[in-house]
Amino acid sequence: MTLSRPLHYLFCFVLLLAVQPAWAEASSSIVVDDDIEIDILNIGESADTAIIWFACNQGDETAEFETARAMAPLGYRFYFPDMLSAHFLSPTPSNIARVPVEEIEKVITGLLDTTEASQVYLIGGARAAVPVLKALASDIIRRRQHKLKGALLITPRINRKKPEPGAEPVYIEAVGHSIHPIRVLEGERTPNRWGLPFLQQSLAQSGSPVSTELIKGVRGFFYLRSDKNPDEEKMTAQLPRLIHENLLKIGDHP
Repeated sequence: MTLSRPLHYLFCFVLLLAVQPAWAEASSSIVVDDDIEIDILNIGESADTAIIWFACNQGDETAEFETARAMAPLGYRFYFPDMLSAHFLSPTPSNIARVPVEEIEKVITGLLDTTEASQVYLIGGARAAVPVLKALASDIIRRRQHKLKGALLITPRINRKKPEPGAEPVYIEAVGHSIHPIRVLEGERTPNRWGLPFLQQSLAQSGSPVSTELIKGVRGFFYLRSDKNPDEEKMTAQLPRLIHENLLKIGDHP
C-alpha cells in the first residue's frame, strides 16, 4: 500500500517523536536589572530555528515543556524564560500578564543576540500571550525583524477587562502596535471563536500580517486544563505537530 503525501508526512512525524532521544537541557540567565536576573530553561541542541516560549505556569512541569522535548529532534532550540521567580510571584496566568515590558524586551533581545539560530519565533498561550504582544509592540523589538520572524498565539486571552455581552472585546493596549507576522490558534469549543475576525483586524492595525485558525474539538487553553475531554487529550498529545505545522505557516509570510 502506498501512503498519500499527507499520511506519509504524519507517519514520519509520529515515528520521529516515538524514537526521539533524550535532548540536552540546560539553564542560563539574563540580567535585566541590577537586582533582577531571569532564569531561562534551554531545551534542545543548537539549531537553525529557536523558540522563545512564555509559559503561563512557569516553573511547573507542564505540556509546554513536554512539547519542547518532543520537538527538539525536529531541529528546534527552546528557551523558557522564568519571568516570575525573580519577582517572587507565583506561576499563575494573572501574574505573567504583570511582567514589565522592559524586562521582556531585555530577555528577547538578549536571546536574539546570543542564540545561534538564524530564525526565532515567540510563543504564548492563554494569558501568556500578553507578554508576547507587549514585546511585539515595543520599538526595540519592532526593529528586530531580521532574526525575529513572528509569533504564534495559542488560544490567547488578552482582554483588558471582562467581556460584556453584545459588546466588542477591549484588548490590552499593546494590541495593534506590532509589525511582525502573528498566527492565532483558537479552540473550536469556546465563545472566543466568534471574536476571531475582530481580533485579527485589531492585531493587524499597524501592519502585522495576521492569520487565524480553529483547533477542532477543544476549548480555550486546552493543553493546560486538568479536566481535558477526549478530544483535548488527543490534541495535547498532538501539540508538537500542531505547533510545527503552524510555525511553517508563519514562515509563509513575506
